[in-house]
Amino acid sequence: MKVLVVDPSLFTLPYDAAFCRALARAGAQVGLVGRPLRRNENLAPVEFSFRPLFYRASEALTHPPTALKGLEHARGLAALARLIRRDRPDIVHLQWLAVPLLDRPFLAATGGATRLVFTAHNSGSFHDARSRLQALGLDGALRRFAAILAHTEKTRAWLEARGVEPSRILLLPHPPLELAADGPAEPVPPTEPGVATVLLWGAIKPYKGLDVLVRAVVHHLPAELPLRVVVAGRPFMDLAPLRAMIDAAPHRDRFRFDLGFLSEARLAAWIRAADIVVFPYRTVDGSGALAATARFGKPIVASAIGTFAEEPARGLLELVPSGDPAALAARLQALILDPERRRAAGANTRRLAQLLPSWDRFAAACLERYEQLLAERGPASAPSAGRARGSLRPLDPACSRHQTRQPPRS
Repeated sequence: MKVLVVDPSLFTLPYDAAFCRALARAGAQVGLVGRPLRRNENLAPVEFSFRPLFYRASEALTHPPTALKGLEHARGLAALARLIRRDRPDIVHLQWLAVPLLDRPFLAATGGATRLVFTAHNSGSFHDARSRLQALGLDGALRRFAAILAHTEKTRAWLEARGVEPSRILLLPHPPLELAADGPAEPVPPTEPGVATVLLWGAIKPYKGLDVLVRAVVHHLPAELPLRVVVAGRPFMDLAPLRAMIDAAPHRDRFRFDLGFLSEARLAAWIRAADIVVFPYRTVDGSGALAATARFGKPIVASAIGTFAEEPARGLLELVPSGDPAALAARLQALILDPERRRAAGANTRRLAQLLPSWDRFAAACLERYEQLLAERGPASAPSAGRARGSLRPLDPACSRHQTRQPPRS
């Protein structure tokens, strides 16, 4: 079976890579389509092809104009359509609808040539008004998919509310992502003995609740509490107001910022150094950062929303109300002052990592659904002998085969 995984912005590159590797291990011929790779996105040979069809010019600019991104998105869709016509994949699996208004006509034109599948990673990104352009044409685009994957009950309910039939939705929990364990170690500054490190990591965006964490520490935690707060990741928001709040606080030295596009090795080092990892999100469905953190066995304090409040995470995390600095501060203080509670919370996180599905199980469930979709089309549309599962030949023999590495962004 030929499967083409499409993530125009490579917004979930570690997810894409893990998914493609698992599909290839299961015997599918797999290709990944996205944008050009960035610095710190390393490649190593594996059994799937990679094609950077989107945003070639935009990626060379620090702040590309929206109009240029839109034009390049349309060009990328045209290049993708040509690739589909030439290689005739059985399944095209989109990971994000970057511009639904443009994606919808592409899906309408492509749906007759292949079976279209979509992963709804995070419904909140469409209904929190952060991008009105993303919301335009969304319902029409969703109708074009033969099947839609959801990682949480919240996402499934959101899809059904938008008119997606329950029979088209496949609910599969987010498998754990692994930060790179190979390569040179990147040590991080050590903490003084007896001082607890509280870590917030990943792409820094408004919905991640960094302001909630800052207010919790600045306004609600006692000055004598021994802690260090580390914020590690690339900012996608203006941090100046929060930095000013910290600078005005008596204990501003509690905060350390390690900002920028950090390597997986450095992020892994920060997680290992942390005593507590926090996810004070305002809104979320699934979370790649949670899945990546779980395997480290660190106590996790998170907002009681989305994947954090659903099985299997519910009951294994330290949950607090979303957007409540006082509640977050109280939970952090309890964990910092009680080492035994921290040990128990860490054991719960390790248990969560064991309960999350493996990528192989995840890929097997997807392949089963793919085969159902192909069978619905009848014998004329079934995979030919040359496209049967078991071949590891890339979609394009002239295309290099890659494994991708990039820190999770959600």
